[in-house]
Amino acid sequence: MAGVIVASLRKRGEVRFKTYDEINVVQQLMFWSAKRMPGSEGHKLAIKAYGLSNHLIIAIQSISRHDLAVIAPVIDEWIQGRLPPQNLPAEYEDFRPRTLQAFKARMQTEGLWPNIEA
Repeated sequence: MAGVIVASLRKRGEVRFKTYDEINVVQQLMFWSAKRMPGSEGHKLAIKAYGLSNHLIIAIQSISRHDLAVIAPVIDEWIQGRLPPQNLPAEYEDFRPRTLQAFKARMQTEGLWPNIEA
């Protein structure tokens, strides 16, 4: 029964998350990006970020392919180390770039990573 529910919740054009770390880091990135976006786009992105939750079944957590295209340049920046400091003592490893690199690699393998012209 649970499989039927999850299958019915899947939507075409949605990017699914595989781990809670992916959800957490992408949500942080969306909030951070939303503050830097002009007009209503930033507000919309922040609202979508609120919709992500580590408390829900991971199989139903997703973002749209459009939202992935919007945040893809920021994902690349964070992978390259240009990200805000984490809210932890310095002795804690910053896992965000590694998590985003794995997420991007999976999206590329699945053919979901947007083609971004530089």
